[in-house]
Amino acid sequence: MKKPTRQMVPALAILALSVAGLAVAAAAAPPTRRGQEVHLFEATVRVADDGVEDPDEYNYRLLATVLGSVEAAQSVTYETYPGTFSAFLTNNQARRLSKVPGVLEVRQRDDPVPTDGQ
Repeated sequence: MKKPTRQMVPALAILALSVAGLAVAAAAAPPTRRGQEVHLFEATVRVADDGVEDPDEYNYRLLATVLGSVEAAQSVTYETYPGTFSAFLTNNQARRLSKVPGVLEVRQRDDPVPTDGQ
């Protein structure tokens, strides 16, 4: 009578590789909680009448009220112009930004298409 373990070795190897593949896939893409996905948002802001403050610095300062620092605001900013800026934010951060005094509107933009560095 043949031992069933020899016949099971290939099946067990395939099973082990499948489980390992699933573990790698799960580790590569950790689940994000609702509201934690990052998207590109555009904020329309009140332009200061005095013309003293640099518009970019003003935008960074508004965004810093949500993110905690000007450096963090600069790191997520995509574009900045007088009266508007775009930044990569979570839905929760965008909602909080919309309540900051001086921010008139926050809306989600289409996420930019990756260019692979070109």
